[in-house]
Amino acid sequence: ATMSVATVTGATLSPRLARPRVARRCSLPSPTAKAAKDSASSSTRPRGGDEAANGSETRSGARAGVGGRRVLLGGAGAALTAAAAATTSTVVNLGPAAPAALALFNKDLDVPITDPIAALAVVFAVRDSVKDILAQIADFRDSCPAPVFPCDLSQLSVKTSSRVSGPLKRSLPTLSEVYGADPYAVEDILQSVVTTEAMLYANNARVKVDFSGPETFLNLVEETIAALLLEVPEEAVAAGRARYDSCDLTLDPRQPGEVECRLARAVAQGARPTGGVS
Repeated sequence: ATMSVATVTGATLSPRLARPRVARRCSLPSPTAKAAKDSASSSTRPRGGDEAANGSETRSGARAGVGGRRVLLGGAGAALTAAAAATTSTVVNLGPAAPAALALFNKDLDVPITDPIAALAVVFAVRDSVKDILAQIADFRDSCPAPVFPCDLSQLSVKTSSRVSGPLKRSLPTLSEVYGADPYAVEDILQSVVTTEAMLYANNARVKVDFSGPETFLNLVEETIAALLLEVPEEAVAAGRARYDSCDLTLDPRQPGEVECRLARAVAQGARPTGGVS
């Protein structure tokens, strides 16, 4: 159930909580009131293990003071924080995703491809990867029917993350920096990919499987990339294409090599993601 921020705050500070000691930790009584309280409770204070446990929790619990209010962190605090966050945004269960550093083509995700010709070659490889994903979506429409969806839907999400999202994040900004390609178009492409990833990861839960949404956004990615390349000098585009076409497609895509060639081999050989890795 969704819990509002007001409800969370009330739950934290309410004096009717089952554990009054926790309620006292969340308030800031005046020194006089505290002294009176300590005196009044000295004869009824719990002894032994309960007191030790509560005292230990009080001392070890991490607290952050904001505007004179203490916020408990840890198990209960994290649950309340999550509930509050749910009131400000729509939460989509994207399912478990492979760490970027472990995905085959997402290696060195934080390292941009600064060679503009290499970046263009990667873009051409990504375009073929997009076509491959679209073809698999079309196949799943027929071979993976509702309500069971007897196929590995995660192939689509992993492919999109590792063969499209990662390589584009490393290559597209270079086209803007070197050739002056529209940076807003680059941002639009990357945002469309992120939206596609979210939809495909949501499909993995098999609650409501949507093939049309990802298909629409992937087509938009392809169209926007095609338009972006028109802003790059023709000779550079030709050089990037030549580099991509020179890849040896007979090698194993898991072997070390240039990103664009490993992508090309994976598509050409019909390689399928295994174990959450492309």
